[in-house]
Amino acid sequence: MDLDSSDITGVILAGGQSSRMGFNKAEAEMHGESMLIRMIDKLKEITSTIMVSSGNVSYPNIPYPQIPDEHPQFGPLGGIYSVLKVSNTSLNLVVSCDIPLVSVFLLKYMVNSAVKNDSLITVPVDHEGQLQMMCAVYRKDILSILEQQIDAHTFKMKDLLDLVSVEYIKISREHPFFQEHAFMNVNRPSTLEEARKLWNNQKK
Repeated sequence: MDLDSSDITGVILAGGQSSRMGFNKAEAEMHGESMLIRMIDKLKEITSTIMVSSGNVSYPNIPYPQIPDEHPQFGPLGGIYSVLKVSNTSLNLVVSCDIPLVSVFLLKYMVNSAVKNDSLITVPVDHEGQLQMMCAVYRKDILSILEQQIDAHTFKMKDLLDLVSVEYIKISREHPFFQEHAFMNVNRPSTLEEARKLWNNQKK
């Protein structure tokens, strides 16, 4: 990588309501470990500085800082805002706990791209053209913009893209780090079962 691991914070979003799952999806088991632990293991290969955006949940067995939401009604935007306020690094790799199949290789590629550009957000665009803002790199300098959004009661993440500089990383099928299910969102019992079946076949 092009940066020291101390120059970036890994952030896991694990404070969602999980209404469609029926229980806290961060604690859903993925071959013997929770999805939260699985994501921590991935981020540990990128940085030793890790924080959990925990919403109003507490994870007693997680030995990393857990940051509650200052503005829980704002969803992921509020969680990212709360974490960036306490982050000590310019770059912050933010990943939702419910995309367990994303590879470490792809996450490292995103970080390296963020190091080389000055954009406030570095966001992947999947092969279907979908923006993956819950798996992106955010610079701490975006904090004032997030605060403005909260003050204006605007909580849609995609609204940020019209307000700040953005680096889009297109992950086409031809991309060397392409994975068919990299951004598969595990938020239902059915998708959890599918992800478990795919887990053993994933790239690292």
